[in-house]
Amino acid sequence: MPFIVYAAEPEDADLLANIRVQSMRESLEALGRFDPERARERFLNSFVCEDTFKLVSGQQILGFYVLRDRQDYIWLDHLYVHPSAQGGGIGAAVISRIKAHAFSKGKPIRLGALKQSKANAFYLRYGFQHTHSAEFDNYYELPLESMPQSAPTFILKRAEPKDIEQLADLRHEAMKDEWAANNLADYALARRHFIEDFKPEATLKVVQDGELLGFTAVHEYVDHIHLDMIYLHPTTQGQGIGGQIVTNIKEQATQLNKPIRLGALRISSSNKFYLAQGFNFTHNVDFNNYYEFTPEPAFRLQTASQEDFEELQHIRYTAMKESAEANGLFHHDKARETFLSEYAPEKTRKIQKSGKTVGFYVVLNHPDHLYLDMFYLLPEAQGLGIGSKVLQQIKDQADEQNKPIRLDALRISRANDFYQCHGFRVTHSEGSNNYYEYAPKCSLEVSEA
Repeated sequence: MPFIVYAAEPEDADLLANIRVQSMRESLEALGRFDPERARERFLNSFVCEDTFKLVSGQQILGFYVLRDRQDYIWLDHLYVHPSAQGGGIGAAVISRIKAHAFSKGKPIRLGALKQSKANAFYLRYGFQHTHSAEFDNYYELPLESMPQSAPTFILKRAEPKDIEQLADLRHEAMKDEWAANNLADYALARRHFIEDFKPEATLKVVQDGELLGFTAVHEYVDHIHLDMIYLHPTTQGQGIGGQIVTNIKEQATQLNKPIRLGALRISSSNKFYLAQGFNFTHNVDFNNYYEFTPEPAFRLQTASQEDFEELQHIRYTAMKESAEANGLFHHDKARETFLSEYAPEKTRKIQKSGKTVGFYVVLNHPDHLYLDMFYLLPEAQGLGIGSKVLQQIKDQADEQNKPIRLDALRISRANDFYQCHGFRVTHSEGSNNYYEYAPKCSLEVSEA
């Protein structure tokens, strides 16, 4: 899954702590030491923005890592990928980035991993050497001589008001030749307009090992995303940085189901760049050409038919097999019979992506609540934000009708983390199931009043 790396900000702390808890849960439960509040507290007490880096796809945070720069080594303090995004090569890509950073610093990498964690095999696979063990942790090192020579990759970091002069200088270097080609040589006026319009909260610096390579600004509106600017220093252009940034903005547009709009000077290499990135020319005014990128919907919903039973049964089997077996419950023939007896196509909504059915859900509308009876996604469709968007639509329905949503999930299942992250609370447990409820916004507003 493609992602881009952002420097963390103070308001990210709680969300990153939640990702840590969800990622560590399996390993800590194996040791009998799972305490979510303690795990959150330990992370929050040591949280330092400057050392923390988010893995972002569109607007979705997939995970994060923390690097502490010590005198004679780099300490990899944390590396967590959300369970829904694991298995897609993200961890390997992050290790490559960390190796490049450590190589540029001329230092080895050291880290610790819980003894019962799958992380041990992961680090050994990527060249780390076991050095010693303590009561609960194994410790590893990747010597400098084991790292391939490579250049560090960029990160995006929120701009600050104090950056304005440096950004204005970079913008001038990036654009002066194109301004001249368009007979726009009043550089002082261009600089003044930039300073007047500068919004640091919407501006991200492109940084590589402390060096400013460029910057971008994006504004989200009700009906579209405006890509206000991307500027890269001339020495940095042609390295694929702009393409990675635009790809991530396109993913954001897909997740939000909003088009991207932008303008480019008529005489500019940017025109070829945006056309190559899938933007369509819409019109021109004065010195500018205007473009739009319209994303394909992340998914479509369609009412099921009787003929869909076998396909949906396969999806249900594939999606729940691991959790059902973990709870000691799975019996394929019995599960099929149960689903067949309950199957009501008129109440079943298929989730389709790129013409393929990747999941389905069933909501039962009772007089006093909505019941999310079934909700399954194939593994290949998990971690893409589809489940979150579908669940948000169901929550919107609950808010509109002022009804709570109720559901159940197997006790040993990643679904528990998913529902808790989306505002559902456990009401009780019974047998192999946890039971949840989501209170609609109307009810919350009344109770708070």
